[in-house]
Amino acid sequence: MYGLVNAALKELVISQYSHDVWDKVARAASLTETQFDKMHAYDDALTYQLVGIACRELGIHQDDFLKALGKFWVPFTERQGYGPLFDIAGPSLHDFLLSLDDLHVRVGKSFRNLRPPSFRIEAMDAHTLRMHYVTQRSNLCPFVVGLLSGLSLRFDTPIQVEEAQCARRGADHCEFVLVLSPPSS
Repeated sequence: MYGLVNAALKELVISQYSHDVWDKVARAASLTETQFDKMHAYDDALTYQLVGIACRELGIHQDDFLKALGKFWVPFTERQGYGPLFDIAGPSLHDFLLSLDDLHVRVGKSFRNLRPPSFRIEAMDAHTLRMHYVTQRSNLCPFVVGLLSGLSLRFDTPIQVEEAQCARRGADHCEFVLVLSPPSS
C-alpha cells in the first residue's frame, strides 16, 4: 500500500491515542524511519503489521480499528490535498459513490502501480444502493464501512450500511446495502 495509508494510520494513532502509543507501534514493527513517503508503495505486509500491532497495543479488535481508520481516511486525505478530487467526484454522497471507480482512475495517475479496489454500484431504489466491493487485498471490508461513515459525515448525509455478503465468510467479494437519508439541513 502507499505510504499515504501508513501515514494516515500513524496520524490516527497519534491524534486519537498518543505519541507514546505510536512509538510503541513503530518499535514493535522495527521501523527505522517513522515518516512515510506518501507517494511510495510499501509492502502490504507492513500496513497489516502496523494494524495488528496497533490493535494489540490499544487492546481493540482489528475490525474496530479498521473502521476508525476508514472514517479517519476521509478528512485525512482532504487535508493532504485530495479535497478537490472529492469535489470533482460529486456534490452528494449518492453521486460520489457512483463515481468511486472513476476517482481511483484519477488517483492512479499520481500513484504508479496503484492496485485500487473496485466499487460497482447498483441502484435498488431512490435511496438504496447495492455496493459490490472487489479487492485483491483481504480483510479490509471494515475499512470500507468506516470510509462510508466518514463520507456520510463529509456529505452530511446519514447512511445505514448492511453487509449483505462478505469475502471473509467465503463470498467472492463483499456486498453492502446502503440506505442514504436525505442530507440534513
